[in-house]
Amino acid sequence: MRIAILTELFYPHVGGTEVRLYEMSKKLVRRGHEVDVFTIQHSPNASQEEDLEAIHVKRYAYSPKYVTASGFRSWSGVVRYSLSTVLKTLGTDYDIYYFGQWPLLHAVLTKPFVSRCVQEWCEVWYEKIVALERILSRVMDNHVAVSEFTKRRMVDFLHLDPNHVTIIPNGVDLQKYRDGVSKSWGKMVYVGRVTPHKGLNLLLDAFRMIKDKAPDVELYIAGSGSHLPILREYAKGLDGVYMLGDISEAEKIKLLKSSWLFMMPSSREGSSIAILEAMAAGTPVLTIDHPDNAAKYVCNMGNGVITNPDSVDIASAALELLSDENEWDSMRRSSLKYVEQFDWNIIASQLERYLKWIVKNN
Repeated sequence: MRIAILTELFYPHVGGTEVRLYEMSKKLVRRGHEVDVFTIQHSPNASQEEDLEAIHVKRYAYSPKYVTASGFRSWSGVVRYSLSTVLKTLGTDYDIYYFGQWPLLHAVLTKPFVSRCVQEWCEVWYEKIVALERILSRVMDNHVAVSEFTKRRMVDFLHLDPNHVTIIPNGVDLQKYRDGVSKSWGKMVYVGRVTPHKGLNLLLDAFRMIKDKAPDVELYIAGSGSHLPILREYAKGLDGVYMLGDISEAEKIKLLKSSWLFMMPSSREGSSIAILEAMAAGTPVLTIDHPDNAAKYVCNMGNGVITNPDSVDIASAALELLSDENEWDSMRRSSLKYVEQFDWNIIASQLERYLKWIVKNN
């Protein structure tokens, strides 16, 4: 198959969607398919066209401040990328046009000019862009949800026929986590974007309380984003907190393997690759019970801890687990078992079968 993937940001820009699409593209190419990616030139130094592991990447519509300081997208950047995508795809004839969710407008504008389209959804918002989400849900015929949580919202809120929504979850490269590294008891970690909805201020408040009761605990926060300077200021004077910024893949794997507990106090998650990676490293996850947080559905099978979105409850849950090594070990083993079904090779097979079905039936 010849597959076009149309998504606002792509590797080496790193985020959950970028990792997902990059990993799935690599696997499809290795299975003999041709994959072209249409994406924003996120940096003036980024090549406008290049091959990444035989994935042909086309970058255009450079916007110096596409993601603003507040973490939101620049509307001028969105419009420029979306209109440019229409022009870039005119006259093309791919077997499949696979649209990443963001920034929505690129899919709405491009769909009338191409056929055999698939729309991927990582989350459903209930405000601000509701009208555009609903338009997109009607324009597209084929939909992929990254989780049961997201599919449920698509059905309940966007009123899509559940038979028209296929779940293809996120994955993890299990092979990278096979070799064990000694755990550091009490070492907590967060890996991901540093934005307000990730709840890292709440995490720091909880860590202050944990530190009072268990002075040897440590907290490592890896990742970057608009909220990082504010978070650094908020953590000043708090001993045992390490703001790592962006780290390499090898450093991330080593960090997750050596950690005792992965902290995810996010108020909004459609699905989380970082959580699967933590579980692959045998690191249980602590997350919060928030209506917009899909992570709680991943951690409700004895492989993690779910607390109220409150710093006192987060601290209490962590301290309780810190004092119960048997419970922690049970969660570790449950995590390793749970994540086996999410190897990227398994996910790629699901996607390949689905795309072949689309080609055959459309």
